[in-house]
Amino acid sequence: MRTGRLNTTITIHTLTTAVSGGDVTETWSTGDSVRASVKQINGNRYLKAEELVDREVYEIETWDKGYGNNLKITYGSKTLYPIQPPHFGSDRSYRDTIKIIAATKG
Repeated sequence: MRTGRLNTTITIHTLTTAVSGGDVTETWSTGDSVRASVKQINGNRYLKAEELVDREVYEIETWDKGYGNNLKITYGSKTLYPIQPPHFGSDRSYRDTIKIIAATKG
């Protein structure tokens, strides 16, 4: 991955699960602000319950800091959720990278 393409700041939140007395509690972390490459690859507008809804799909690439599969991304005023498992890899410098295909909830 070329660092010049990391021209946007996003926040990656991870989901943590805690069990206390038989109760399961899920909470989102406050998140890590990271530099990323964000490209919109699709967009739809459709009718849902007699209301127009927009759904935007983005491809996001950044350095991996040990993120798992349970994450969400804040990009500007949008909250994006992965629509397929993240792809983990490494670049020519053997740094860990992550590629995520994520969409707004529609």
